[in-house]
Amino acid sequence: MSRLNALRLVVPAALVVVAACQDTTTPLAPVAARVTPNAYAPQQVQRWFDLMAREGLALPGTVLAGYDETTNRVVVGVEHAAVAASVRGLAARLGVPAAALVVREMEPIRFATTLRDRVDPRIGGIQIHFGNFLCSMGFNAVDGGQASFVTASHCTNKQGGVEGTVYYQPLQSVDGVSIGTEVEDPVYRRNIAGCPRGKKCRHSDASRAAYNPGINSALGEIAQTDAASPNTGSLVLSGSITLSGGDLRDHFGIGETMNKVGRTTGWTQGQVTMTCATVNVSGTNISQICQTIVENSVQIVGGGDSGSPVYTSSNALAGILWGGNSSGTLLVFSPLKNVQDEIGPLQVK
Repeated sequence: MSRLNALRLVVPAALVVVAACQDTTTPLAPVAARVTPNAYAPQQVQRWFDLMAREGLALPGTVLAGYDETTNRVVVGVEHAAVAASVRGLAARLGVPAAALVVREMEPIRFATTLRDRVDPRIGGIQIHFGNFLCSMGFNAVDGGQASFVTASHCTNKQGGVEGTVYYQPLQSVDGVSIGTEVEDPVYRRNIAGCPRGKKCRHSDASRAAYNPGINSALGEIAQTDAASPNTGSLVLSGSITLSGGDLRDHFGIGETMNKVGRTTGWTQGQVTMTCATVNVSGTNISQICQTIVENSVQIVGGGDSGSPVYTSSNALAGILWGGNSSGTLLVFSPLKNVQDEIGPLQVK
């Protein structure tokens, strides 16, 4: 079997935060500019553009300003007709001829939120931060009336055993208010049934954190990206998927399609190739018993995807992702049944 690694992502001690902004426009193929002959020199229209960009975009409800070389006119985008009237009035006061101006109604342009940004309410599949590491939030759950989320056990300060790991979303440097604290994480034990000699074992790489008061979460919701199909690498958040419930099988069918969504590779998909496999975790003395293996010929997992929710084609929660091979073409997840056997019954929807 390919070498498996726990897939949390190290955050450098000197953390540099890069704004998770995405260009919301689609680049156009270059075309030759065709300037429409009229009474205005292009240099004059450019000056009018500069005026409208400086003064016009100060008006509430304006979206953009540009110089359209193909028509030799200034274009100003507005959210609605009332703003259009204000823009035309301003242009007249600035000496911009009506014939040199195009006012176009359009939707406002916003930042494209990604799985690595602050998301409120919190849903499965988004980035979480603890200590010097990044992981993915698995799924929201209620345990004994306590609002919680489940992620991987190795996405805690110490894998196995509760030491009160504190979580932030997406980063402590972005939002310094912690979202939750680890409250359940069973210890790894030797000499349990099915555990290889010399290893410490569990049946799930899963832990539970209780949400702090005032933190919003959406039970039964996991992140949906804007990708039309899986395995594209898109991280742009377009909404959420409502889980149909929890799938409590410990064995999944060979060839069955499984999905996951996580902060590193987004929505990916593959087919079950092994079920109830005992898996050694590279570089440790830990083995995970009765895990499910999913594979594809393309990348479906990467560092930081640990904790991602895994779900079926019918949107039933199947388990929690915790590892994969070096090339990212194989992922390993702990079935939801195993998670509940160790942590206890969970309301997931």
